[in-house]
Amino acid sequence: MKTFFITSFHPHISRNILSTDFLKILKAQNQLRLIIIVPDYKVDYFRANFGADNVIIEGITPNLTSKTKTGVFFKRLGFFLFDTKTARSKKKYEYLCRGKYLIYAFSQFMGFLSRSFSIRKIVRYLDYYFSPKNLFNELFNKYKPEAIFSTDIQNENDIGLLHEAKRRKMLILGMLRSWDNTTQRILRILPNKFFVGSQALKEEVSQLYRYPEKKIIITGNPHYDRYLKGPSVSKEQFFAKFGLDPTQKMILYAPLGNYLLRNNDVDQYIMEILGKIDAQILVRFPPDESVTLKNFIKPANMAYDQPGVVFNSERFGDREISLDDDQRLIDAINWCDLAITGPTSICLDAALLDKPVIAVNFSPAPKNFCESIFGYHCDHIKKLLGSGGVFYATDKNDFLRVIEEYLKNSEKDKEGRVKIRALWFSHADGRSAERLAREIIGAVKS
Repeated sequence: MKTFFITSFHPHISRNILSTDFLKILKAQNQLRLIIIVPDYKVDYFRANFGADNVIIEGITPNLTSKTKTGVFFKRLGFFLFDTKTARSKKKYEYLCRGKYLIYAFSQFMGFLSRSFSIRKIVRYLDYYFSPKNLFNELFNKYKPEAIFSTDIQNENDIGLLHEAKRRKMLILGMLRSWDNTTQRILRILPNKFFVGSQALKEEVSQLYRYPEKKIIITGNPHYDRYLKGPSVSKEQFFAKFGLDPTQKMILYAPLGNYLLRNNDVDQYIMEILGKIDAQILVRFPPDESVTLKNFIKPANMAYDQPGVVFNSERFGDREISLDDDQRLIDAINWCDLAITGPTSICLDAALLDKPVIAVNFSPAPKNFCESIFGYHCDHIKKLLGSGGVFYATDKNDFLRVIEEYLKNSEKDKEGRVKIRALWFSHADGRSAERLAREIIGAVKS
């Protein structure tokens, strides 16, 4: 029996990978034993939802490497050693805007040095050599795995495990968690095989990391297989869940959340505007981020969906997204007439199902760079908006005008949405989970 590790430390991984047919296919392989490694306080949840005879859930203390000086140093260096528009903007946002001028200057200098792939290679070696060792000896000695599949290869927990796997000369398989990960930081460790969701991501991985194209395998995104199956309930049934009228127009609003800007007065402002229009509004709150609402009274035309499995009510950023949570989102997008959000993946979700989508970037008062919505400075969002498939609303009047136009004509900007699908859904055919599973099985058994 072949044993291999699978990581799951980010809330999106259980939704994007484990809740798909990917895990079902692996479970059916009697010759394989899967060890899913998760944060220790989530073990019971994962055992209940993903455990099986050949699937063992193991918990570890999260962020162990960040509890050491060398771990923190190389984590930050991996961010400093990148020079994309996303990385430059984030350094400015994180350091210059907070008055940390020396750190900002150092980060910019390191970004300049990172244009040399030789320097990145040297830093990657030093990272491997000096990063904390022996943190996971007990886990590796217990199961003696042949391979490890990192589902989020830039996550610090994954990196700690991958360094140990490399020391043991194990097969390392990796993938990026999301479409925005390529432009944020260097790869601190290179896998033997790299799985990506689309042709666009393959090109970015090859160009930005100088990773060999022949080792990059496009599988598609398993999470989106379920989207292509259509809604799970009728329009009448879905609307009834939220007390909505199926004969009336419905707008889905996905708030930005507090993570994307320092003072979140945007979400409440948008919700106040939407509360006054002639349409029903379903507000789908982020499952793992808080949203600031001050003295906000929910309007009569508005309903709430609050997804997320709560482990600690004070810690929004580390929840899990259940299968029911995700299915409600799929149903909401299927049955809405228009989706409104910020620089989030909801733009992709809506475009996949050919729904009109608006990205909002305005607030009650003008904002400077340091107060702005950070996501709009990122490479992947600029590429998204450049497709013409998402309307970029920068003031209230345009926002209201385009809402009216979209509700009257859902075909508006359809060509742009076709471009979005060509970029990020090149392999969206409902078989992505199967392709990824077959690739993993073949690699582990070989």
